[in-house]
Amino acid sequence: MADPVETDFVEAFMRASGTLTGSFDAKTYAEVSGLDASSRSSILQALKDYGFVSGYGRDWSKPRLSDKMEELLMVFNSDWGAASAASTSKTSYSKDEHYNSFFDPQVNADAYGVTEDDGGYYWSVVIFTKGNEMFAIERGSATEYPTAQSIAQAQKAFAVAPSSIDVRAATLTVPEILPGFAPNLRLLAIGASVLMLLAVCAIGVGVFVAFKPRSPSVPVVQPEAKP
Repeated sequence: MADPVETDFVEAFMRASGTLTGSFDAKTYAEVSGLDASSRSSILQALKDYGFVSGYGRDWSKPRLSDKMEELLMVFNSDWGAASAASTSKTSYSKDEHYNSFFDPQVNADAYGVTEDDGGYYWSVVIFTKGNEMFAIERGSATEYPTAQSIAQAQKAFAVAPSSIDVRAATLTVPEILPGFAPNLRLLAIGASVLMLLAVCAIGVGVFVAFKPRSPSVPVVQPEAKP
């Protein structure tokens, strides 16, 4: 997964309660994203229908500033699953009360960007897929929509991401997240194939926005019938 284009960000390594920092599975994602038992059950079923395998998230913030950035990677067992999740997420964003507008992130033909105003805090989010991977780049600011920054980060993430991820890597054991420099500020994610993912990413390689989030940076998933 791509490191920040903006070099003054500090990464949070510790997983705080109610977050997805580090590796996560479908159950964890549903617990964090669902508002109640019913929605959590629907999210789990949607992830199963899409063929979700694993996820991993990274969070950053700028010292003494309110700026945040999150990178989320979700891996599916097929290109169709990743593309379907991304498509559904776009519909979810358009119906969210915080929705402001869509924008072109200039990543690939299927990518999209969305801006959301969360009570005076501004998010610019980019969603794109590459093979069986779905990425969400979420850049937040208290002063303005950081759209140019989110586009730059998404373009870097797309450039370094592998063309696909072998889902057999999901059998690997993932170590616990180590304490970091700053407290976790939000949620993000991938799952059990983290060691393989990070190895691939380090050589040159992170969202799943299909649920309606508790905050603009957490994707919302709704079940969708397969074609």
